Amino acid sequence: MLNILIADDENKVCQLIKSLVDWEALDMRVIATAENGIEALEKIRELTPDIAITDIRMPGYDGLELVRLAKETNPRTEFIIISGYRHFEYAQSAIRYGVNSYLLKPIKKDELTDTLTRLGEKLRERTRQLSYEEKVLRTLKSDEETLRQTFLSDLVYRRDKTLKTASLDRINEDFHYGLRPGNFCFGILKLDGHVFDDMENLRFMADKVRGVMDRLLPECTFDYELLVAGSFFYFLLNFEESMRSQVRRQMKALFDEVRIQGGILKDFAATLSLGTVCGGLDGLDSSLKNARLLIEERLVAGTGKLLEGELPQKGSFADSALFAEFNSRMSQALESLDVLSVREALQQLKSQMLASPGITGHELLQMTKEVCNLYLFFMKNYRIRIEDDFLENYNLGADNCASAQELFDYLIRKIAASYDMAARLKRQDENRPVRVAKQYISEHYATALTLEEVSAVAGLSPAYLATVFKKDTGMTFLEYVSKVRMDMAKQLLKETSCTVADICEKVGYSDVRYFTKTFTKYSGLKPNEYRKLYS
Repeated sequence: MLNILIADDENKVCQLIKSLVDWEALDMRVIATAENGIEALEKIRELTPDIAITDIRMPGYDGLELVRLAKETNPRTEFIIISGYRHFEYAQSAIRYGVNSYLLKPIKKDELTDTLTRLGEKLRERTRQLSYEEKVLRTLKSDEETLRQTFLSDLVYRRDKTLKTASLDRINEDFHYGLRPGNFCFGILKLDGHVFDDMENLRFMADKVRGVMDRLLPECTFDYELLVAGSFFYFLLNFEESMRSQVRRQMKALFDEVRIQGGILKDFAATLSLGTVCGGLDGLDSSLKNARLLIEERLVAGTGKLLEGELPQKGSFADSALFAEFNSRMSQALESLDVLSVREALQQLKSQMLASPGITGHELLQMTKEVCNLYLFFMKNYRIRIEDDFLENYNLGADNCASAQELFDYLIRKIAASYDMAARLKRQDENRPVRVAKQYISEHYATALTLEEVSAVAGLSPAYLATVFKKDTGMTFLEYVSKVRMDMAKQLLKETSCTVADICEKVGYSDVRYFTKTFTKYSGLKPNEYRKLYS
């Protein structure tokens, strides 16, 4: 039997919790109550309860401080946090301390019982209190859940096209479902917000969704299953026609509870879509497609809504004259190797699309992906290297944008960052022959250098090297060679006692008079005058 401690600064709340639960049925017992954090910590250290149920706000130590201190001495105690406060900081701290059981007031009997049941199973498994028969049943249940998840995953990702034509008997036997003739449909719950960049928060919400689902759906469905794919939650629902309205009400109630639970997380948003109802497995593709289109519609309609019904079919924006103009403008911008021009082209497309009347969320999402394809095509065509996983990473991020504004800002930020890096690398590649030429000149300035000789070393034609050399240095090839020779002559005049004739030869000149004339023009002083002034 598992031991329970209840802590709340109001004794009547402690008594309420004690009376809400059938402790004997859960194989649990309440061994103590506490009315402040200090008393609760002393009893946890003395009695080492398996589960402590505590309010978030108490005198002495608050609930989070109690969890932290108790975990230091008794890390095996599991905590259920109860709060009337929906503050991000509380939830984040609780999750960071390993508390995934976070209940909001007013406390619901079913939710508390379900939470205690799951914690009880976790603790018994951990302490090896399960009998052999219970272990066998748990293994079978795990295998059954794996098969059920496999079936739903194959439907969602269309891996096995034979499933939609398979008989219900075969599905039930092979995948451990309890499907019956009647109605089928897909629902999708989408969670949005940067708070879900932290996988602990996503696991926290997944646990909440499963708990609410298991309370609300059994009585109105033949069978149901949930597949969690990142921040997308796919529901498969099977029910009789007479329960259609009840299923919708329960899914709406599920959505409302999820929004309340998610309210403890910062910048949390949720949207639920219900796909079209069909009369068999063969109609689930259409139901799933409809649910996906509806979820994408949150980009336009906003989050926090239950979306259902058919969306009007529209033409492709990619085939429009507007996109053709953008295509031309974007290509010119990309060719310029100027990230500002690329940003301006994307900003203009953003303004035009967001102002387009009646545009759907699906069109917006697909258009941004089409822009990414255009970007990839151009960069490949011009042999400009970018990240191998650019498109994959973009698609993942785009699916998690909750509004059209956020989607386009993400598109612009993603392409601009990628292009800026690629352009810098491209410019470096283009400048490489110039760098090679400069290095060769610095090593061979004392010889009779020619443009043809240096261009052969750099791997370019003399004419093209002359062009890129002038663009990079602002000087012609001969002007640059002369500068290198004059700089070396200055150094030799200052640091050695070599004669002007010797220096003339050392820096690549054979005529002292020409060397002297060139040096005087370059430095404003004759060689001997320069030596007297600077040596």
